[in-house]
Amino acid sequence: MEPIYPLREDVVHQFCGMPVCVIMQDGTRHVGILSSCKSGKLTLNGDAAGSNGTEAVVSKAEAQNAKKKSKKGSKPVPIAQQSAQTQAYPYDPYYYGPERYYPWGAALAIDLALIAFLFLLI
Repeated sequence: MEPIYPLREDVVHQFCGMPVCVIMQDGTRHVGILSSCKSGKLTLNGDAAGSNGTEAVVSKAEAQNAKKKSKKGSKPVPIAQQSAQTQAYPYDPYYYGPERYYPWGAALAIDLALIAFLFLLI
């Protein structure tokens, strides 16, 4: 792993199309193909044409809300209310889902301000 530093758009944009590991300030890690870096956002696993399909966005407000919720004491959910949710796919050795197979996961957009470390995977 090679660190990508400084975390500026012009520096990060040079590594588009390469596998990277993003470590957020809260310690979560995301691994994927760097698609783009513009407008203060870093995009992983997006299409080159810009149509990312389903895209998850991590913003400053969402990250702060998640921190506040994790700090507050939460009541445990009674066992009667817990239910397992599973999604079953038909068994087929060549079945990759309804559209395309994404080995790195769905598209993800991350604020540059929330990134602690960015590593190039070699």
